[in-house]
Amino acid sequence: MSSSFVPFEFSRGEAVGGLLWLSVGALLSLVLEVVYLGAYITLPSGMRIAFPITILIAWWFSKVLTKTARLWTPNPLIAAIPLIVWVLGFFAFLVIGSTTGDQWLGSNIRTVALLFAGIIGGVWPFVVSK
Repeated sequence: MSSSFVPFEFSRGEAVGGLLWLSVGALLSLVLEVVYLGAYITLPSGMRIAFPITILIAWWFSKVLTKTARLWTPNPLIAAIPLIVWVLGFFAFLVIGSTTGDQWLGSNIRTVALLFAGIIGGVWPFVVSK
């Protein structure tokens, strides 16, 4: 019978690299969540309904990123770096949209729901622990 071995000893550089890649993942997921936030599904009758599945994805993926970051460090502030990057990126989309005239995020409830879903998902592993 074989068992898997997960090494828990890693260098500071490996931890920094891991958190850096998690932050890049947070930004990439944010871009995809923003792009597909206004998605619609066309029903066979031709009727279109809003399908903002990226709100659920933001909640789930922020949770995954924070749980993974907690594996790299016991410090909650450092483990929150991917969440902080995600939130700063979200507000960067708002600022860029207001300064350039390109509206990345709409002025609607879906945008607010995306923000809260990303934050709640990222905070969830700190509040609910196994």
